[in-house]
Amino acid sequence: MLIYFDESYDNNHKYLLLGALFNPHPKFLHRELNELRAKYNYYGEIKYNNCINNFRLEVYKKAIDIFFKSTSYFRCVVIDQEILDLDYFGKRNEDNSIKMARAYKKFAEHLISHNTDDVYNGVLLTDELKRCKGDKFIELMKQDFCMVEGKHCNDKNKPTLKHISDIKSDLENYQVGQINDLLLGCVLNNLIPTSKEYKNHLREYLTQKLSVDNLLPEYWNKYSKKYVEEYYPKFNIWYWKPSNQKTPENSEAL
Repeated sequence: MLIYFDESYDNNHKYLLLGALFNPHPKFLHRELNELRAKYNYYGEIKYNNCINNFRLEVYKKAIDIFFKSTSYFRCVVIDQEILDLDYFGKRNEDNSIKMARAYKKFAEHLISHNTDDVYNGVLLTDELKRCKGDKFIELMKQDFCMVEGKHCNDKNKPTLKHISDIKSDLENYQVGQINDLLLGCVLNNLIPTSKEYKNHLREYLTQKLSVDNLLPEYWNKYSKKYVEEYYPKFNIWYWKPSNQKTPENSEAL
């Protein structure tokens, strides 16, 4: 299993989105993306923010088609930071940046662990993460997932993940991670209205492929985890809401 992990947020940082693209057969997506680029003579980065004209919209829609043809699946957690109480992630006198780093790691850990129950010796590649620059995010994730008998180790003899590192998804070797960026961008697009018609068309195309009304919480929160996994196995959004304890562990998992 090869997992690509990425983040996204709006200009005002109201929402923080963490997304993971799980790839049981990553070579398929890589090969298909190479063929797509050759067919359209497009070798730029496939990125939501780059969807600025009809030509790129067409290429990006084809990239979404490739995702639906593959065995890969996407999971996303959306955190409304206006309702996130950072005091639950540290002492009141601690700097908020430290508490936010803990919260970030906890949500990422939750996102990955609840989708790797049957994974052994997988690989997690994180796009260069602005939120985690300079902290110990990757080292702490390695302790939980890459060590036998670690916090999220599924087997006594082999780790859930054998490798975690950050990468640059604009490089050809890691281009599969660009699909993660597209899907995250579409979720954010539905949360934060924009007048950019090509980005809106891309999000509309994704909702059509999923046969859903929208990507907003009022649609996704009304279903149980079991229902979503059965009817939307390719794509799942978890809109986190605080419980009485206001921690990710007490929220319904992806």
